[in-house]
Amino acid sequence: MASLNTAIVASINPFPSDIRAAFQSYIQAPKYVNRERIPYEKWQRMHIHLDNPQLKPDNPTDSRLKYRVYTEFQLINNKLYRKPDSKFLNPRYTVPESEAFDAIASEHLQLLHTGYMKTWAIVQQKYYGIKREEVEFILKRCKNCALNRPATTKAPLVPIVTERVWERVQIDLIDMRHEPSGQFKWILHIKDHFSKYTQLYLLKSKHAEPIANTFALFIAAFFPPKIVQCDNGKEFKGALLILLQKYGIQVINGAPRSPQTQGLVEQANGVVEAKLRA
Repeated sequence: MASLNTAIVASINPFPSDIRAAFQSYIQAPKYVNRERIPYEKWQRMHIHLDNPQLKPDNPTDSRLKYRVYTEFQLINNKLYRKPDSKFLNPRYTVPESEAFDAIASEHLQLLHTGYMKTWAIVQQKYYGIKREEVEFILKRCKNCALNRPATTKAPLVPIVTERVWERVQIDLIDMRHEPSGQFKWILHIKDHFSKYTQLYLLKSKHAEPIANTFALFIAAFFPPKIVQCDNGKEFKGALLILLQKYGIQVINGAPRSPQTQGLVEQANGVVEAKLRA
């Protein structure tokens, strides 16, 4: 039976074309930022400067690029590499956008589908221009890893009954660090369980104090709820708990990022993110 399972797993393409397409859409999104990845036009110009040391720069911008190229990069077998530094002791291949997916998938396969952290450790040592989030994006969608992932039995959803507005609200954080709006990288999502009304607040960080200050604005604008339901994350401790106690608000905690206890607001998070990207 074990050999049969191995054969089945081996026959599965771990990264079909839909995963590649999803990855390309992810890294080509207008607000996606990878400061290490070099645009193709600049990548070509860097090659030209290294191939032709006597070539004079076209303008001040090109002059700065040439200086950076000779300081930080080198050609090995006509391929662009980032020079070693104090953190990375070996040259790292500079990955164009078109090769990023194959580089990550190849390393993951060579490591025999090892976990995300081990794959990332190898990728960052060998390549320049790949973000940790990109490795995570691809590995989460690996078909072989999904097959070998241990099955978990989820606790049954327990219906929550409310009879009026603001009797119970659920609060959660939406991580927007991949698509920040200026300094704002988080969204505090507050959802009334009875009416399904949603209120969103931008946050610069997920520390307890700014969350408490923001929730105070919510109370001032609406009404102190009877119950606040949130997960056990440390961001919902400290200053926020003091504020809730001041208003006599009952706090009900669930496991962090748990759909079983935070189902309503967790489901709504996906809707909010989709509308923000639309």
